[in-house]
Amino acid sequence: MNDSKWRELCAGVEELPFPPAYQLKVLDENEPSPSTIEPAPTYRGDWASTPEAALGVRVEWIKVAPRYQRHVGRLLPPVIDDCSDQLRSLLRRLRIPFVESDEFFTIYGHASGIDFDTI
Repeated sequence: MNDSKWRELCAGVEELPFPPAYQLKVLDENEPSPSTIEPAPTYRGDWASTPEAALGVRVEWIKVAPRYQRHVGRLLPPVIDDCSDQLRSLLRRLRIPFVESDEFFTIYGHASGIDFDTI
């Protein structure tokens, strides 16, 4: 993907009910950041401050967790907010190829031979 598509995606995330957490793997690093990601993290993604330099050419893949575990009180169980449908619609509208598996959406910056979900 090019820088324009990454910018469109970052801007489009503002349309979602919450900014989903993500795990980022860049080409010149061996490990993704953060090293692991839960299907329903207790934190949100920081899409607005993603530096342009980290987008485009350097991104190998980004794994997005479309669920957020929201704590509502000490005696109540957490609530799981889910923006899977909205994220899927956003990716299709922006014509961004993605793979959906194991409760995550994976967007590849550089890939070949991957069976992407159709737009």
